[in-house]
Amino acid sequence: MQEFMAMPFPCDPLSDDQLEQLDTYLLSDNVKEEALDYIALHGYLCALNISPESISENAWLTQVLAENPQSNANHLDPQMLDLMRQENNYIRGCLESDTGIELPCDLTLELDEEGDCLLEYWAQGFMELVFSQEEAWFSQHEDAVAESLLPFMLAANLDEDQELAELRNQPKLCQQLCEQIPELVQDLFLLFRVPADKSKGPTKNHANGNKKRRH
Repeated sequence: MQEFMAMPFPCDPLSDDQLEQLDTYLLSDNVKEEALDYIALHGYLCALNISPESISENAWLTQVLAENPQSNANHLDPQMLDLMRQENNYIRGCLESDTGIELPCDLTLELDEEGDCLLEYWAQGFMELVFSQEEAWFSQHEDAVAESLLPFMLAANLDEDQELAELRNQPKLCQQLCEQIPELVQDLFLLFRVPADKSKGPTKNHANGNKKRRH
């Protein structure tokens, strides 16, 4: 894909109007059907800012928008790209300041009125980045990372692993695991991005497909 022009962007959260504009754009025919919607984008950007392996802005925008790296990006809306950059900066700032990440969806696997599970889409976006960098994520802290990612895998509903299938049949336990996700996002950031003498890492003893597009 043609290189996106890198510029400094504010770390402020997107306004309600900006969020609506970005969400509408990502669900429109202006982008590939396989592109992430806003909910999944938020999950992806959380993982991006946690990841122990750096990725260029051009690479992550290409992955988010499901674009061919060799294609021309002139058809993409520059304003929407700027909003994605701003959202990325805001998420990074929240993680670095330890103010906590607020997910743009309820922490539940229950379907909404339109038959969607927004937490599932968020977790799928998060895991898309993880799966693209598996070696980096699991090479140094395999057990801790695997344990911490269990709620994300459960919510994403991508793996037909027997353990996850059994967990999904236990609504109360599922809810408990889903409610841990915001704290686990910060825990994983500390594990990968903060020096060992300052990071406590994931300390809690947490209980033991195909990506879908929002309607």
